Amino acid sequence: MEQAPLDQIRGFYDALNRDDVDAAVELCDPEVEVYLNPDVVAALAPRGRKEVAEYLRGWFDSWDKYTPRPEEFVPAGDQVVVLVHLHARGKNSRFEIEEDMADVFTLEDGRIVKLRLYVDPTVARGVAGIAG
Repeated sequence: MEQAPLDQIRGFYDALNRDDVDAAVELCDPEVEVYLNPDVVAALAPRGRKEVAEYLRGWFDSWDKYTPRPEEFVPAGDQVVVLVHLHARGKNSRFEIEEDMADVFTLEDGRIVKLRLYVDPTVARGVAGIAG
């Protein structure tokens, strides 16, 4: 995979980690879709920049700290699996979370068109057709 899509995804995480949801969403297609695992999140999947931005803001507002750090980018055709180390603390909580997760991005014409969020990196790899 070319470097440009990977830079696009890095930029997405960089923006989120600066609390700049608008900059992150600008890297997405106007009709971007987010897949939410129904076993984890009981919500309708947001579609389009406005809904995705509202979803991300609401999600981040529920945490005192939420820092997704991409550790590995695994290209798989028009998709990229990003292995992420998450450090988070819930709003008004003293308990911290350290977890390895994964996100799967689909890109078209240099834009993020789909983002799928997974708690289990093995499931994310399987969805993208990657062994391991």
